[in-house]
Amino acid sequence: MPPGWFLSKSWVLIGISVLSGVIGGLGSAGLISLIHTALASQDRPTYLPWLFAGVVLLTIMARIIAALVVTHLAERLIYELRLDLSRKILAAPLSCLQTLGAPRLLASLTEDVATVAAAMQEIPWIGISGAIVFGCLMYMGFLSWPLLLLVVGAITLGTVTFLFAKSRALVALRAARESQDDIFVHFRGLTEGIKELKLNRARRNAFLSEGLEPSAAAYRRYSITGQGLFILAGNIASTLLFIVVGVILFGLPAQLSISNSILTGFVLALLYLMAPLAGLVEELPVLSRAGVALERIKALGQTLEASRESAGSGTQPRQVLFPGDLELIGVTHRYHREDDDHPFVVGPIDLTIRRGEIVFLVGGNGSGKTTLALLLVGLYAAEQGEIRMGGQRITEGEWERYRQQFSAVFSDFYLFDSLLGFHDRELDAEACDYLIRLQLDHKVRIEHGAFSTLDLSQGQRKRLALLVAYLEDRPFYVFDEWAADQDPVFKRIFYTEILPALKARGKAVVVITHDEGYFAVADHCLKLEEGKISEIWATEYKAGKEPIPAYPMGFLAQSDRAKLPGATT
Repeated sequence: MPPGWFLSKSWVLIGISVLSGVIGGLGSAGLISLIHTALASQDRPTYLPWLFAGVVLLTIMARIIAALVVTHLAERLIYELRLDLSRKILAAPLSCLQTLGAPRLLASLTEDVATVAAAMQEIPWIGISGAIVFGCLMYMGFLSWPLLLLVVGAITLGTVTFLFAKSRALVALRAARESQDDIFVHFRGLTEGIKELKLNRARRNAFLSEGLEPSAAAYRRYSITGQGLFILAGNIASTLLFIVVGVILFGLPAQLSISNSILTGFVLALLYLMAPLAGLVEELPVLSRAGVALERIKALGQTLEASRESAGSGTQPRQVLFPGDLELIGVTHRYHREDDDHPFVVGPIDLTIRRGEIVFLVGGNGSGKTTLALLLVGLYAAEQGEIRMGGQRITEGEWERYRQQFSAVFSDFYLFDSLLGFHDRELDAEACDYLIRLQLDHKVRIEHGAFSTLDLSQGQRKRLALLVAYLEDRPFYVFDEWAADQDPVFKRIFYTEILPALKARGKAVVVITHDEGYFAVADHCLKLEEGKISEIWATEYKAGKEPIPAYPMGFLAQSDRAKLPGATT
């Protein structure tokens, strides 16, 4: 959402806020004239107290209106910016988001948006301060235009000094914002790696001294430099005005015939002018920070928009099927691994995954298994080759619809606290039934589609993620090391009950695994090595092995269980 879009949409409220601020500022400036008149008059007009009360009431009401309107605008801006960035994040390819990194995305969604909104709340006070300055200058001009020229000269000199300092300060503030991304990286390590840090004192000390502390120190250094320049420039401007006051009080009366009444009014207006002028100077760093934050938001939005995926209509049915099997034809994908100057290439992959089959995918760490899984489900794009489903080539505009054919539990899965996306189905009873089968009913309840707790072990959380995937009832399932965190009982249940049950329902299942003892459950066993795929299915995995006993958890019907090799009742 470009800033101009928000301004055009909210111009009425922004106008009301600015107008109210100007009225409040002019009212404050008008009070100077009334106060000076009351002090200088021997015989005060009877209307003067009423006029004073009226101007005070108008000024206060204008300030209240300006503050209320701008608060509404600021909160609306936070809402719009965060939703707009969130939509762009959801529409961007996974590879783009991984390149940007979670810290940068979180910094823009939190710090940058909040900084812009905070600056917006200063709009009415800028209007008020500006109106006070303008009103005071007009009143001083009415009293004595030669003295006004002296004041304008001092303000001009202070402005030039301030603009010079501002240009230098912006450089420091941009550097501070850059270092903030590094701080978010370390904050993530602090929160997610707290157990590892507590267990190793040397790692904990190095994390502080070599990671978090230098980044925080850089942010502190750049912030102090930027804000210090603003403070210095602002005080130079105030000093110039005090010099003008001194010149008017002690230098000019001897040279010019100016009455004490004019001098009193002029100095009173000048002193009253200093506070809003200093307020303007103090608010400018906030605006400068907002400008830097807005640059970051705009750059992030442009990056996300440039990589945006072509998606179909958001009103598609929950499950739009491509009937048939999944085919990868000459598919390749490359990426950079740590400590490797050359890109790692997965492929070319030629693979057919048929409905009603279980495929095991094995290979060493770094062999490309997870990358292949992400290619299968459409989260990574194939750089070469094509993907077909039901004989239909998946084109750019169909990736969103294609991805809706998959349910997956990745090794780094995220578990939401409710059954999102099931609004067209009443699932509480069905989900509770699966909780019992997965032996989670003593830990978790489901009420109105929400889980009562996620405070579970990793294995239990994976079971809950499996429950969600099972309820999605998609044609294709991908499990990335699901059984790695399960106890022997549930590992056996997964391979001998859950997978055959999915197969019996006509689902295609791809399982990334290292559990050789259960290879007999699979219809195909594929090995990925240095990005190249081969089938390692050997007769010893099927023949000559004792049948694998199953645990009757109810996932597989008795009639279906009898059809499957390698599993018995």
